Amino acid sequence: MMKIILVEDEPSAMRYLRSIIECKCEGFEIVDTVENGIDGLEKARALKPDVVITDIKMPGMNGIELTSHLKDELPFIYSIIISGYQDFEYARGAIKSGVVDYLLKPVNIAQLKTLLNSIHRRLEEDYYERRLLLFKQAFSGAAIEAWRLNKYLPFKTYCAAILRVNGLPSRFPAERPVGLYDIIAFPNISTGDNIWALQGRDEFETLFFSSPYVMDSGGFETAISDIAAKLEAGYYTLVFASEPFELQDCKDVVSALYRTLDCNVILGFSQIIRDIGARPNISNSNAVLDETIVKRIDFLLANGMYDELKREIEKLLALWGEQHCTQLWVETMLRQIFYRIDKCSVNTDYDIEFLLNEAVCYATDYDELKANLWDMLDRITGPAKPNVNKIDSPLFFYSIENYLKQNLSQPLSLKSVCARFGISQTYLSRLFRKYKNMSFNEYMTFSRIEEAKKIISEHPDMLLKDVAELVGYNDPFYFSHVFRSITGVPPSKYLSNTEFDKG
Repeated sequence: MMKIILVEDEPSAMRYLRSIIECKCEGFEIVDTVENGIDGLEKARALKPDVVITDIKMPGMNGIELTSHLKDELPFIYSIIISGYQDFEYARGAIKSGVVDYLLKPVNIAQLKTLLNSIHRRLEEDYYERRLLLFKQAFSGAAIEAWRLNKYLPFKTYCAAILRVNGLPSRFPAERPVGLYDIIAFPNISTGDNIWALQGRDEFETLFFSSPYVMDSGGFETAISDIAAKLEAGYYTLVFASEPFELQDCKDVVSALYRTLDCNVILGFSQIIRDIGARPNISNSNAVLDETIVKRIDFLLANGMYDELKREIEKLLALWGEQHCTQLWVETMLRQIFYRIDKCSVNTDYDIEFLLNEAVCYATDYDELKANLWDMLDRITGPAKPNVNKIDSPLFFYSIENYLKQNLSQPLSLKSVCARFGISQTYLSRLFRKYKNMSFNEYMTFSRIEEAKKIISEHPDMLLKDVAELVGYNDPFYFSHVFRSITGVPPSKYLSNTEFDKG
């Protein structure tokens, strides 16, 4: 329930407002009533309400002064001023700044109900984002003010999960673009679902939180498992915390989720792990090449038999796939092979660790890994020469970028764009890091939000759902959350904020 403080010095007006809110406005509760602005400010400081509804003319401190103090000290509070026609000009400054909403006396029941419903939706978004920020502070070990916990995370225990799409994070990540928020949105989750999603180490990883007090553990597991099952790209690894935990243990739980995830990611294989501390069937510490294989590889290298070497590696890949070896295990084994190849190479125009990391991390299955390794092998063993590949040119990337901008309303994915241009997902990811210093997904999000900002500026009366569809979002609530995570304001406030800044 969202909390309201009423500030009104006329008893009859106070009774009328209370009756409307208690009988007609679901989702709100009145936590206190006071007769002047001074007491209203003290109560707001103590109770931290979500909404303050105040008259303008009161003894001691008037409504305009009260809302000004609230804006400075408690900016999360929504203020509503209620007064007569004669005070409208007096309140115009506060209204224009967007600090308060304004209702005229006598208060119309339908208008107050509509206004509070609108504020309730905004408060749900505020609560969602503030809870996520508190979770981020909790698992980073930062101190959190007690009143913020009491207001936004008052639950005794929590549950958590981590979802990873495709392979583990790159060890050579691009610098994250300025303005990319850690809070992310899922089209399957709304702000009222009591599931809170926070980006992990990159855009392919998500931490989910909830509480048994608002959603039972079974419902949480079902909801997150459904999200994972509906993912279109590649494969996934989903790990659930074994038991509910107190917020003070959040840092340790998240660390355990990361460790379990990292030890169990298997290339091309989707899996759900419900036991923190679960270990793979083949220990990552035992990833050592058999001496017979080492001798075979050395023989093939010494005699320049690279086609035979590829067939040998292909056999190993097939075996590791059948055995469901983890990504860490496979990468360790490949490192031993390619360091032996590196010793026989006269070409120094490469970084073997970077190439291997790229080949493994961006592969979605063993076929793609194999193709990446063959590219890597050719680069290491071939003669050093200038890169004249036309698909690694600014002109080729411009053609991709132009295609994306012309099709923002379509459900574009990394996979579909790769099919359109005849290149692998690894290669396309590499192009985006080279020319844009960001991932494909980050680029698409920024491009869609930039286009949305243009549409809102040029067509301020266009419906939110229409703007969303024009930039590729079928769910207007999801679009609104993404927009706010990038710009800091919801679409409904973007234009007024821009005009206010210009003024």
